[in-house]
Amino acid sequence: METIPHAASAGIVRFGTFELNLVDGELRKRGLRIALQEQPLRILMALLERPGDVVGREELCRRLWPHGTFVDFEHSLNAAVRRLRVALGDEADVPRFVETVHKRGYRFLAFGPSVRDYFADHRHERVGPVAIATVVRSRGRIAVLPFDPCDGFTDGLTEEAITQLTQACPHTIGVIARTTVERAQREGRGATNIGRVLGADYLVEGHVRRDGNRVRITAQLIESQDDTHLWAKTFDRVLTDALSLQAEVAAEIAKAVIDALVTTRRASA
Repeated sequence: METIPHAASAGIVRFGTFELNLVDGELRKRGLRIALQEQPLRILMALLERPGDVVGREELCRRLWPHGTFVDFEHSLNAAVRRLRVALGDEADVPRFVETVHKRGYRFLAFGPSVRDYFADHRHERVGPVAIATVVRSRGRIAVLPFDPCDGFTDGLTEEAITQLTQACPHTIGVIARTTVERAQREGRGATNIGRVLGADYLVEGHVRRDGNRVRITAQLIESQDDTHLWAKTFDRVLTDALSLQAEVAAEIAKAVIDALVTTRRASA
């Protein structure tokens, strides 16, 4: 019997410059962690189980949504495949990984020995929706970028926003340490790259403008995979007590961010 490569026997399959850890659901590219949400992960796993074969759209829908789920399956599946392609840096027109087979489904193209060997060895352990759920991160990861421009007030606002988010929903959202975010930012990375390097699913960024004692604070929540805005708001305040103002606005930002994430996750569930 042919020996399975060590990486595959350890639950890791490699394709191109990527490797997927099947134990914890982590996708990495050249060692750097790539954020991957639950539905794109489910699709990737389904395609990897049958490398080179066409996996039908109906089958993918069954694996993504349990019986009785009411959702626009066509639109939602297309959106999930797009998110997977964004994570892989793939193009639908010239695919390297995920090929669209018109009116039928999708086929995984870039499979190597570790993919074939792993799933051949585990052919009796079909990875269905229940098993997939065990390897998806239970908490989303969020990075709060330093509010701009950098000064004493924005520094305090950033710190307060991190604290409020951490306290708001610790079992659902993991807030990346500020020093880690700032280190990535010092390397000259843009917001999207920071998200990918840190494995952040979402980014919070904000700006502050002043006119005398009037302060305008803008904040926005960004989904790092496709660089789209999920929420944004402007806060106009009169600056009399900086500490109270920072705490008040940060609390509103944290609540709005959590609400937006809950809505997003329910829509993609």
